[in-house]
Amino acid sequence: NTKEIETLDWIDSLHVTDTFFDIGANVGQYSIYAALRHSGMRIVAFEPEYANLYLLWNNLIANGLEHSIKVFSVALSNHNGLSQLHIQDLTPGAALHTESKDYIGMTKTGHPVIAVEGVAAMSLDNFCADFGVPPTALKIDVDGTELKVLQGAPNTLKRVRTMLIEMEVERMKELPCRGLLVGASFKQVRCDGANQIWQKV
Repeated sequence: NTKEIETLDWIDSLHVTDTFFDIGANVGQYSIYAALRHSGMRIVAFEPEYANLYLLWNNLIANGLEHSIKVFSVALSNHNGLSQLHIQDLTPGAALHTESKDYIGMTKTGHPVIAVEGVAAMSLDNFCADFGVPPTALKIDVDGTELKVLQGAPNTLKRVRTMLIEMEVERMKELPCRGLLVGASFKQVRCDGANQIWQKV
């Protein structure tokens, strides 16, 4: 209740009729909170990192939510196919990793890469076409690759009504994401640090 209060407030504001996509779910804390807060809401959690995915699944089982939250070990991006997740910390539950097909020495958040995991990458548009259900509520916390997720989702964004996105605070890095969201008819309604809440106009 003390970390990212704005995220909890945003989840509280969702409707049980929403379809909530948690992109960058880590160990599942916000997916689980949403499931417990809005029993019956359709929730999909995306987490490509192996150790985090294992903890996420165990957390769902521990909370009796293994049938309530669908989990996909997919890195959502602006392309489809094999890719790599560049790891900056091997501790289970760690974050700040970067998806990239190319080998990189530093993550998007400026941390040295100490390991690389092979992952499947997919655009959100392609995922929704295969899954058959688009999100109406979207949480994006992917530590520097937000623009790639948004670039892969022009059709999906038409169906989203509310979004919480964590973006780097440096203005020049934020502008491409902001321009894309404004162009997709979203308006920023709240900003708490790096967490920004956008609503469809």
